[in-house]
This record gives sequence, C-alpha cells and structure tokens, in this order.
Amino acid sequence: MAESSVVYDVKGLLRDLEALKPGLKKELMRDAKGVAKPIVSILKSQIPKTAPLSGMSRTPVSRRPSASHPNGGTNSNPNGRTAWGAGKPANSVTIKFRSGRSRISAVTPLVSIWVNSPMTAIADVAGKGNMRKARKVTSEYSYKDGTREHRVTSQGRWMIRRLKERNLNNFIYPNVEDRLEDTQSEIKLVIDRYAAKVNRKLN
Repeated sequence: MAESSVVYDVKGLLRDLEALKPGLKKELMRDAKGVAKPIVSILKSQIPKTAPLSGMSRTPVSRRPSASHPNGGTNSNPNGRTAWGAGKPANSVTIKFRSGRSRISAVTPLVSIWVNSPMTAIADVAGKGNMRKARKVTSEYSYKDGTREHRVTSQGRWMIRRLKERNLNNFIYPNVEDRLEDTQSEIKLVIDRYAAKVNRKLN
C-alpha cells in the first residue's frame, strides 16, 4: 500500500482561500478530485457489468397482465437490495473530498474513492477474511419490538469459493495499486499550490 501523504489544517486553508477569493475553495476541491479521475476510469472498466455468478443477479419475477402491460412479462426483483447492480450500477464509482475530522480515525482521508454498489464491494472483499473463524450463529440484533439471531447458512462460503476459483474477487485494489502513490503525490501538489496562493497574500 502506498505511503500516505499527510496534509494539516485543510479546513483552515479552505477558509483562507474563500476569504482570499470566493470560489477558490471549490477550485481546489475540483482540482484535487480531478487527479483521481484516471483511477475511477480504470475501476469502472474493470468492474464486471454483469454478475460474476448467476445467483448474484436480481431474480426475474412474473408480471401479471395489466392495462400498461396487457401481455404480462417479467420484471427484475425490486427487493434484491444486494443483487448485482441493484440501487447503483455495479461499476458506479465516485470521488469524495472531505475536510472534516473523522470521529473514528486519527487521519481523515482527504480524497477518497467509493465503490457504491453493495454487491460489488462484497464480491471484491470475498475471501479476504479468515474463514476458519466463521460463526454459525449471528449476534443478536434488533428486530421489530425485540431482538433475534439466526443461523448462518453456507451460501456465503460457497459464493466465496466460486469467486476465488474463477478469479472474480479482489478486482479493485490490485488494478490501481501501482497508481496510488503518484496520485497521492499529485493531490499533495494541488494542495501546496493553493496554499502558496494564501501565503503570497499574507506576505
């Protein structure tokens, strides 16, 4: 993994930029996110648009004849929340710029890349954990007016096995690993360039 570059007091810099000239803050954010666009393009091209395994697809369900569809037909299952491409396209990737402080980490990612489709993320990380510690029963969780737990089926283990056999997991980080360090350096240069604008004004 690339060594992270640390930038201090970004919120102060953004505040000073906006005071220097309205709109400079947005320009910095746009330029910083622009550096990461080639990585997004690579990821979008490498994420399969169709489900790697047949069981990941949204299940077609019969549609009864109606005024709008007199011959009936089929629809994708609207309840397949984690099906391949459900909610967001499977290769939906976005760049986020965050200047606020994280509540769970000492260092907050300034520019981050998000894979938005749940099943894409699930398929990518499949098999990265230690399956020997897999639990047979879930922890208790809230349900309706109380709590419950349920048995963990073998479906997840079979999915992981098949993805690994077909080399269809772990397709995000390896495809951009060799570009991360340069991208971080370029973002740092963008920050430094805008910081120099503020320093020239102050001096």
